[in-house]
Amino acid sequence: MKQERSPGTGRRYPLTMICPIYRLARSSVYATLPGSSRGPTGKRGPKTRVSDAELVEEIRAVLAACPFHGEGYRKVRARLAHRGRAVSGKRVLRLMRAHGLLAPRRLGPPNGNPAHDGTIITDRPDVMWGTDATRFYTEQDGWCWFFGAIDHHLKGEEGGKAHRRATRAWKLEAVARRQRTRPG
Repeated sequence: MKQERSPGTGRRYPLTMICPIYRLARSSVYATLPGSSRGPTGKRGPKTRVSDAELVEEIRAVLAACPFHGEGYRKVRARLAHRGRAVSGKRVLRLMRAHGLLAPRRLGPPNGNPAHDGTIITDRPDVMWGTDATRFYTEQDGWCWFFGAIDHHLKGEEGGKAHRRATRAWKLEAVARRQRTRPG
């Protein structure tokens, strides 16, 4: 349609008029025109001095020289910079990830699974205690807190302490008070 001429003006149709009709971006049309200066599509941005293959070999040399089992990309990047090869950390990470050179990671929480196995009931009393708090209002004192101590074997309230302020000391006092009153 670009080669056709307008019957009224005798001039060619401009690309700014043609692209909206076909719902195309002008940049895409210019890129596909014959003789466009743009070569085959590849990685965008400036070309680096060192190819990815050469950089991977340097990374492998850094890792081989290291006395440890695995290194992270940040240390590898720092060691490359110390050797005079300034490269981006993102590039080092990308190459190490693509070639399986990253240090092994520990998956999951550091101390194991934080969720319990679904039961908190014990076989005998005084093995596991829990505390709970609730707030209530009195006309004389205003808002107060009640801290209860619960033995997981007995499944019920074992004692408690009420106080006007909520601090962890009063929470622990509920357990300590029940331990003092418990026989044995």
